[in-house]
Amino acid sequence: MTTVLDQLRAWRNRGGPELWKAAWTRSFEIVEEPLGDYGVVIDGVVIAEGAAGLTTALYVLAGEHGVRPQEVTGAQIEALYSIGATVEERRQEWEGRLIALGHDLTDGTDPVVALWWIIAADHRDQTPPDPFDDRFLDASFTRWGPGFLEGMKMLRAARFNIAI
Repeated sequence: MTTVLDQLRAWRNRGGPELWKAAWTRSFEIVEEPLGDYGVVIDGVVIAEGAAGLTTALYVLAGEHGVRPQEVTGAQIEALYSIGATVEERRQEWEGRLIALGHDLTDGTDPVVALWWIIAADHRDQTPPDPFDDRFLDASFTRWGPGFLEGMKMLRAARFNIAI
């Protein structure tokens, strides 16, 4: 069985700038124990994308502030995740920050950009049924938006309760 951590290692092993590698190291420090051997079946794919979103947030914030990813605070990550009222505004904000760090968002050979394409894919066309009720689950098994947003919600759910 492939685990969420296996998927994260595969993405990490694609390489990238030193700060990106350091962001991956910090992400693993945060998620490795809570995720353990959690499989990628069902909701694990979204959870992996959430952890990759955490890596991206650490990378962006460390780059902007000239610090190591270990010095990025939970409050800074919360602020980055809360920017914009819509999914599209959030995506644009994050993309603007990646561009400011020197990434060409059309370059699929850039490991940062290649991962961004995965975690920013929009799944809003998979609209939840009306009325939708998943109160019996810690997190929905179905994707309603991009992994960098939906996956982070799942990481913070009671099942994992990952704090940054």
